[in-house]
Amino acid sequence: MRKFAILTVTLLVVLMASCGQKKRDAAYYEMMVDSIRKAEQVKEIQKKSGVTDEDPLEAFFLKLSRRTLPIQSEGAHWERLGEFTELPRTLNESFGYMSETELKVLSMPPRGHHQVVMLLEMQDSITPALYLYTMDSQHKAIDLLCLYEERAEDRGTDFGKTRLEYFITSDYTITLMRYYQSHEATRPELEQTRRYVINKKGEFEEVIIEL
Repeated sequence: MRKFAILTVTLLVVLMASCGQKKRDAAYYEMMVDSIRKAEQVKEIQKKSGVTDEDPLEAFFLKLSRRTLPIQSEGAHWERLGEFTELPRTLNESFGYMSETELKVLSMPPRGHHQVVMLLEMQDSITPALYLYTMDSQHKAIDLLCLYEERAEDRGTDFGKTRLEYFITSDYTITLMRYYQSHEATRPELEQTRRYVINKKGEFEEVIIEL
């Protein structure tokens, strides 16, 4: 507020000093001050949303909460994982999404020289999908891996739902488990287990699971 007051006074002094060259009325000066006030208000709103004139993506990443490892799937209860921050829709393109999609982001510990974040996308009002993204120092996406999703599946003789769950160790060994829940069964059945690590390029690389 003090900064705005100083800027306003400075502007008025400059304008008054130029009156000898071109006469201005009070309404003109009031309009100029009002324009400055509105510009400051817009900047304040952008700042609270994680968007600045300097580097909007950098500003957003600086305000993210960080989740420690290890981490285990909480199913559809994503809010138990940590404090996700809503991504300004003007930045959706950085994650490969259109601006209409509502996304939330949670920072993870870095892996080597690469940043890692968890991205939340709501597939509908109650069904989330979670992705792990690796990014370079400029916050540009390198690779992504789906961690959690649910989808209906028609298998001809049976109709049910598949669900992907995950577990991430402290050294970023990522295990994905795919379950199938038949509409006739009381418990889901584990159908597939796959394991990934983050390689030196920041890419998710599948590794053999040793029995």
